Amino acid sequence: MVNTAVELEVLEEKMPESPWHNKNVEAVKELLEQALSDHPTAVVFRDLFFQFKGRRYAPDLAVVLQGSPPLESIGFVYRVPEDGPAPDAIIEVAVSSRALGEALGDKVYFYADMGVKDYLVIQAFPEKPFGLWFCRPNLGERPNSANEAFLESLGLRFLVEGQKVRVFDREGKEIVPIREALERERKQWKEVEQRLIETLERERKQWKEVEQRLVETLERERKQWEQERLQWKEIEQRLNETLEQERRKREELEKRVAELERKLRGENL
Repeated sequence: MVNTAVELEVLEEKMPESPWHNKNVEAVKELLEQALSDHPTAVVFRDLFFQFKGRRYAPDLAVVLQGSPPLESIGFVYRVPEDGPAPDAIIEVAVSSRALGEALGDKVYFYADMGVKDYLVIQAFPEKPFGLWFCRPNLGERPNSANEAFLESLGLRFLVEGQKVRVFDREGKEIVPIREALERERKQWKEVEQRLIETLERERKQWKEVEQRLVETLERERKQWEQERLQWKEIEQRLNETLEQERRKREELEKRVAELERKLRGENL
């Protein structure tokens, strides 16, 4: 454990960070933790001092894949190799020219001496597109500007688009923050819901049109049937009138026949 005096000294050395710096460091930290969630021994440290051979720096983010001591046993200083192994990868987020100069300067030699395998600097100046600087300090490399960087120790590929850092695994699958993944799922479900609503609306309109055509057909059939009914009614009426006329003619004929019969009987008498 680090003694109290050392811890107080460390606290005095730490400088406050800007909200912009904090935002971008936290965003990258979230991506790292999500990408390494399947590595039970991996630990992502933020702003922890790493001390080696009497020197120390507190990188924005440091990843120790195996052998990290229990978190509760770490104070403000992680001593290499007394407390555990050197970080496998270190990431710095530089939000100013001064911070970028420091990240590309003496820190590189310190991380190389400590045995860091992958070193990534994210140039995140406000109101400017982000950039990347990458090297493998343990191989004696110096940081070079790059469009993308593959951190072999972590199996992760970093690239920047505008002011966004994107991370991909070995298979090329993008590591998406949980909040962003949930937002994407929400948008996808919203799009599916919208398409479903539109489909249902089209179906409703189609059924409405079919229903309207059916109603119109039934109305035409009803009117036609009504016309035919009226026609048959007229025919029936004319037939009844004809039958009535014939009945009356028959009655008159029967009366005349009866009168003639009476006259004939009278003459015979």
